[in-house]
Amino acid sequence: MNTTNQIPKAEIHVHLEATITPDLCRKFANKNKVDLPSDIFGNKYAYEWSDFYDFIKKYDVVTSVIHTPEDYFELTYNYLKDCASNGVLYVEAMVSSTHAKLKGMSYHSFLDAVEEASKKAETDFGIVSRYIMNGIRHLGSDSVQNTAKEVLDNPRSFLVGFGLAGDELHFPPNLFIETFDMLKKENFPITVHAGEWDGPENIRNAINLLHPTRLGHGVRSIEEPDLVKEIIDKDIILETCPTSNIATKIYEDYKSHPVKTLFDQGVKVTVNSDDPPFFNATIQGEYKVMEDLGLNEKQLISLTHNAIKYSFCDEENKNKLLSKLS
Repeated sequence: MNTTNQIPKAEIHVHLEATITPDLCRKFANKNKVDLPSDIFGNKYAYEWSDFYDFIKKYDVVTSVIHTPEDYFELTYNYLKDCASNGVLYVEAMVSSTHAKLKGMSYHSFLDAVEEASKKAETDFGIVSRYIMNGIRHLGSDSVQNTAKEVLDNPRSFLVGFGLAGDELHFPPNLFIETFDMLKKENFPITVHAGEWDGPENIRNAINLLHPTRLGHGVRSIEEPDLVKEIIDKDIILETCPTSNIATKIYEDYKSHPVKTLFDQGVKVTVNSDDPPFFNATIQGEYKVMEDLGLNEKQLISLTHNAIKYSFCDEENKNKLLSKLS
């Protein structure tokens, strides 16, 4: 029997726009009259790409079919429905107002649609979801600053945190200090992509300069034992995405991926699907990876416990969700 079918799950690192399935992509392209290049649909992955920069390019092509608040509603509801069918209790997904605005949606119209879909999914399937607004680092520090300011100026109960995503190698943490100081001053929860493409130095810079309580990926911290100790001492949570890292060739295979070693060393780890159809990943599959790496049922549930406890969800819902694990 596959234990992971029974395990209650949660994920706190998934890009909502990137949950779009090929079927939904074709449907939106047809509706919104977008001509898609045929080479984006692959065999091995749901979408085909060659390296990280090609992935970013294809990601932009695929997500360019999302044009309206109705699209966001359908996208959100479909993903949550799929997660609920695999025993997921909680999803904290990243969203991009930058994308929505490029397509002519207002900040509020796209978030209203996401929130409405979340409420409907919670009513229909019992799954709870909250959202993190991402600043996109390769659009520059002004863009990230403006995105963060808009979030702070327009509080919404469903929007519970701020993240930094995009090209980690060319846009290091020091470019974004002002924005993240502003967020910290407002006690707004922070997660930062770090330690996916770049090594220990910039992970440490992200921790020290940007005040995150969680790191998106963070796995390359394994390269420096003192940094791993610092992550443990500061109680920083890693949002690991093993299948994503193997798809993008950061690691060759699951055996060489450091997630199990980090777990064994006492780092608080979660597993997540990141950009599911781009990497042929599912949250169910990530738990199966951990089971295959040797985690028992109790340890697998500890991953869910970490994700919920260190989520940015309100305490009342957090406690309700945690009570389902005991």
